[in-house]
Amino acid sequence: MILAVFAIGCNPDADNPFDDPDNLPPNDTTAFGELDPTSFVGLHQNIFKPTCANSGCHDGTFEPDFRTIESAYNTLVYHSVIKNNPSNSYQYRVKPGSISESIMWLRLNEDIDGISGIMPLDAFYDPESEWNQNKAEHLSNINTWIMNGALDMFGNAPDINDQQPGIAGIYAEADGQPCVIFERVGVPLGAQQVSIWFALTDKETAAQSLQSATVKMSGLINVDEDTLAVEFPLQVLGSAESHPSFLNDPVDFYHKFSFSTAAYPPDSTYYMRVSVKDPLQPDTTQIPQDGSQFYIKRLFSWNYLD
Repeated sequence: MILAVFAIGCNPDADNPFDDPDNLPPNDTTAFGELDPTSFVGLHQNIFKPTCANSGCHDGTFEPDFRTIESAYNTLVYHSVIKNNPSNSYQYRVKPGSISESIMWLRLNEDIDGISGIMPLDAFYDPESEWNQNKAEHLSNINTWIMNGALDMFGNAPDINDQQPGIAGIYAEADGQPCVIFERVGVPLGAQQVSIWFALTDKETAAQSLQSATVKMSGLINVDEDTLAVEFPLQVLGSAESHPSFLNDPVDFYHKFSFSTAAYPPDSTYYMRVSVKDPLQPDTTQIPQDGSQFYIKRLFSWNYLD
C-alpha cells in the first residue's frame, strides 16, 4: 500500500496544480523598512558591530562588549566607568539623556588622557574606515540616541536599579612588605604570611556595610569548580586604609584577609573569588564570575613563583 502511494506521488504524468497561472500562491509583499539609524539596533548594526567589535578590541576582550546587541547595551547604559578622565568626573559610560555625562561620547570626540586615543581606534589606524567617511552622521545618530533616553533594542527606557557591588582595587603585603601579587614577581619565595585587601564599592551602600563578604581561593581559574577550594571570611576594618586602585588613584580599602603560604606550593598561580551581599540586592554577588574575561580573573590571582 505504501509503495502504491509512493508510485502515484512520483507519477510524472500527474498534473501540477501550480501550472495554472490562476492557481499560484500569492506573492510575499511584506515590506521591511530600513532600521532607524538612531535606534540602538541601528547603532549596533551600523557602528558598534562592524567598527568596534574587531579582533582584540571590543570583541569581548575589552568592555564595552559589542559582539551582540544585548552585551553592547548591558555594558554601556548605566554601566560604571572603569577608565575615567583625569578628574574622574564621569560615573557612567552612557547616561541616558546626557551626552555631557556619558564618557562614551567624550571618548568618541577626545583623547581623555593624551595616550588612549580617540575611539574607535580602528578608524584612527585605517584612514579608509567607513567611520571616517560617515563620522558626522554616526556621531549625530549616537547623540540622538543618548539624548532621547538611550532606549534599548525594544524601545524601552533603561531602569537604573541599584547596581551590584564591585571592586576598585586589590592591595597585598607579604610578611608586611607591599607586593604586586598578580605580576610575575608575585609573592616572594620564602614569605610566610600574606595579607590581601579588597576595595569593595557600591553605589548605594557603604563598603563597610556590605554583608557576608568572603573570598574563596583555588588553583582553578573557575574557582567554584574546585571542591577543595578554601574559603576565608573577609575582615571588615574599623577605619579604611588608603591604597592604589586598579587605576593607581588612592581609594578606601575596608576588607582584608590573611593566610599562611605553608599550604600553597610555590611555582603556582592561585585564583580568588570574592562573594559579597548587598542588603539592597536579592542575591549574593560573585567577583569575578565564571564568565568574566581572563584579564579580569588574572587581577584576582596571586603568583607564588620559585
